[in-house]
Amino acid sequence: MGHSIVTKNLRRAALVAGLAAAALAACARPAVYEVEGVSMAPGLLPGDLAASGPFPLADRWRSPRRFDRWVLATADGAAAIKRVVGLPGERVAIAAGDLVVGARPVLKPPPLVAEIGMPLAAPPLTAVAWRMPPREILDDDPRDPGRAVVLLPVRDVGFSAEIVADGSPAAAFRVRARVGQTAIAWRLAAGRHAVVAGRLDGHVVAVAWRLGSEGWAERGRSCLPPGPPAEWSAAVPWPEDDPPDGLSPPLELVVEPAAAANGRIERVELWRDAHWRPAATGVAAWTLGSDAVFVLGDHPAASRDSRHWGPVPRAALRHRVAGVTPAAP
Repeated sequence: MGHSIVTKNLRRAALVAGLAAAALAACARPAVYEVEGVSMAPGLLPGDLAASGPFPLADRWRSPRRFDRWVLATADGAAAIKRVVGLPGERVAIAAGDLVVGARPVLKPPPLVAEIGMPLAAPPLTAVAWRMPPREILDDDPRDPGRAVVLLPVRDVGFSAEIVADGSPAAAFRVRARVGQTAIAWRLAAGRHAVVAGRLDGHVVAVAWRLGSEGWAERGRSCLPPGPPAEWSAAVPWPEDDPPDGLSPPLELVVEPAAAANGRIERVELWRDAHWRPAATGVAAWTLGSDAVFVLGDHPAASRDSRHWGPVPRAALRHRVAGVTPAAP
């Protein structure tokens, strides 16, 4: 009898443990959403699967961070994916396409530009030089050609380049970039490097980093080469007036001759930043309550977001987007 009781207890314990494991497995399963529409293009496109982290229930207690993408519940009960740009208690404004918090534009870091920037066709290059004069660049999206909106000129434009140099590991060469009237220079060792520079959020920004042996093999949706660092190596306030007629700033990239390293430009791509628009009513500034956030779409011309709804209660945020599976081409 004693053994039967022990066996029964063991079976009960095994059943409880199994149910607990099943419950834990269910709680640990990411929440997955299929993307509809292009309001978060180019990073999220129709048919993509956006997933939370492995414990989606924990997102209810997670404090939102600026520029995280979240699945939220809209006022009519539908689910939408937007980017959190304003945090509780802040005063948020949109000015000339930039996000302004308090009195200053918020500078996007390189990994966010890789996700949110729109790739564009670049002018041709030579092995040692690439230049683009001022030109009009509009906030259109080739994936959304039929939308009836007035296109706006985008000021924040830059380039991404892959540069290769032969020679011994000790060999070095110089690379110069110019954005408007601001020049940036690097001394790079032989190998493959990414160089990125442009105008962004009221700044001239630039950074260079070493690429792997495969280089910039595929662009995909990103406007930057793989592996951008967390911060810009140069970020200085824009020092001059805007170019006339809404033109982008002139851009230039030059590889200087070096006896020890044969540096050359292998690829240059142009990118533009997301150009956030004020509300259709003309409202361009919002003050957030102590438990509210401000959300925007990455493709503002196609997005309904806090410009239309106003600030969103923190409780409306359901799941932070932690991973994306692109739709099959």
